Amino acid sequence: MTETGAEIKKICITTPEFPPFTWGGLARTVERVADHISHLGLAVHVAHFIVEEGARVLLDENRRTETAGSVTIHRMAVGKENFADGKRQLWDCPHTLTLQMMYQSLELLHADERFDFLHSFFLYPVGYVTGLLARRKRIPTVATLVGNDIKRYIFSPEKVGVCRSGLENADRVVGLSVDLLEMADALTPIMSKARVVHNSVEVPPRAWEPPRGGRKPFRIGCAGIFKYAKGLPYLFKALAELTKTRDVVLDLVGRLRESEEGVYHEMVRETGAASRVNLRDAIPHSEIPRWLRTLDAFVLPSVTEGCPNILMEAMACGLPCVATKTGANDVLIEDRVSGLLVPWGSSAALAAALEAVIAAPNLAASLGRAARSRMGAFSARWERERWESIYRELLEF
Repeated sequence: MTETGAEIKKICITTPEFPPFTWGGLARTVERVADHISHLGLAVHVAHFIVEEGARVLLDENRRTETAGSVTIHRMAVGKENFADGKRQLWDCPHTLTLQMMYQSLELLHADERFDFLHSFFLYPVGYVTGLLARRKRIPTVATLVGNDIKRYIFSPEKVGVCRSGLENADRVVGLSVDLLEMADALTPIMSKARVVHNSVEVPPRAWEPPRGGRKPFRIGCAGIFKYAKGLPYLFKALAELTKTRDVVLDLVGRLRESEEGVYHEMVRETGAASRVNLRDAIPHSEIPRWLRTLDAFVLPSVTEGCPNILMEAMACGLPCVATKTGANDVLIEDRVSGLLVPWGSSAALAAALEAVIAAPNLAASLGRAARSRMGAFSARWERERWESIYRELLEF
């Protein structure tokens, strides 16, 4: 209860990723939004779904609750089908058990907490099960699209129906870029209830500075959870072209998705980039600015994106950046003013842009200064106000 006697509204944010269990842009975005909402005077809960490989999971023992500041976090484990023995019947489908347990876990949590509002991140599978429960219980709900959810799963025949359901059951569909909302609208009309909220970034007090007299080798950086969407093969081809005339190395920080390991090693071998690529484990988020300042340029070669946190952080540090024109990248970067934009899926374009940064230190420094200034507009206050506006459309508080 508040001082005026009004009951505090209770929110549940549902997500497949949340720190510190997961590292990457989605987890950081959800953590930041949960903090924003808690500052609006709402009681914020996070339902973080964790898929247990090959484990027996029971609904009466799969929830572990903890707190982080003013946010209550429910870590909820769900099981997974195992058809390794080949005994799959006509009515058996992969992932049915997982989705059913997600739904039932959320239903049980709602029975205990009585939420006033549900807010999902990532359309499949979390947005789907959240939308089902919200529609059944007549609870207002927001579905948030972050990138690979709408840019990948709508091309899966077995998932396209649940993606459509998640979009149609949501009272509002929020995209981290217009690009994502346009893709969703191509699947089912959502523009009348669509909103855009870009990520925010903190501009660190210390800016990147170009090394005096240059640095050899020239260090290019990229970070993230490396999967098909991140476009590493195009970057490896660009690196191979650059190394014909330039002394450059590529520093990769993050995690390589298991499904991409074969492609990664094949491209490193084909391009001869093994001696030029350094793949490092993910580092704590607090160390990212320091790592960025060790680079000479940052590159994001993605073939699909939402509103990439890591690009915003590199720009906020004042690092010269090259990125593909996808997602919100063309909102973040003013081409040839605060960074360089290139077509996605083109190693030649990546190589040419990186060559321009290497060949013209004055241009690189100018791009970095403008990028740092540009990120000042994407403040936490601005992001919080956008989310507050959307919440007030559906909820009185």
